[in-house]
Amino acid sequence: MRTGANPITTAIRSWVLRSPGRLASGIAIMVAVLYLARLMVTAVTGTAGDTAEPLANEANTNTNTAASRTAVATEITETEVASMSARSIGRSPATAAMYYAHAFVDTTASPTQWAVALSRVTRPERVNDTLAAARPTAPVSILGPTRTLPDTGTTGTTVEVDTSAGTMTVAVTDTDDGWQVDSPLPALNLDDVAAAAPTTGRTTAPTTTTATTTPSPATAPSPQRIPESRSSSEPAPPAQQATSPAPVPVPGPIPIPALDTPLPGPIA
Repeated sequence: MRTGANPITTAIRSWVLRSPGRLASGIAIMVAVLYLARLMVTAVTGTAGDTAEPLANEANTNTNTAASRTAVATEITETEVASMSARSIGRSPATAAMYYAHAFVDTTASPTQWAVALSRVTRPERVNDTLAAARPTAPVSILGPTRTLPDTGTTGTTVEVDTSAGTMTVAVTDTDDGWQVDSPLPALNLDDVAAAAPTTGRTTAPTTTTATTTPSPATAPSPQRIPESRSSSEPAPPAQQATSPAPVPVPGPIPIPALDTPLPGPIA
């Protein structure tokens, strides 16, 4: 039994075989439709993505700005800086400025340790012989926390640190490595440092007050006992016996004592 031809495929076959140009145009039309559909989908998706990306960037910028303002507004004390790690030194202008002041007035560190400590918040080539000559030789105390000056930008800030030798003004800049002390590096006046150092050469003798005791009228002083004279019959103390002069011998014959009984035997 012969199956009848499919009317759809038969029509397509006859249309393609009779006109090859129609086949080419049909394929071109299908490709164009697919290309236009892709452009429409890309345009709709890209517009939504472009709209969401600026919003996300704006929110991120606002977050970073708020965090930066919070870091700038936080003041730091010398005790807090002394316990910080090396990575936390440049997190804010106040920490960088206070660490610089803390390291600059340190008189116990060796010259190499002093230069390495300052190089953590500034470029190493800035710590030169000129800055080393301005290093304090007398103890200097930091009197309080940092004081960030108002109306400063996010890329450059000025911070003041009060010391016993005057106020140190530190200019810091935001870099890729964190906040760094900008050039010229601040220093203290050596005359002010010497004037602020405690003086130990002048001493004051303590004043002593002698209190006099007045006897009360009701209590009469007891009479002093007069030592009695030593009689001639009492033997003198050994000290007086040893110091008394020896008797002087008398020249002449030695007297013979008188005896009650005669001596035995003839006397020659």
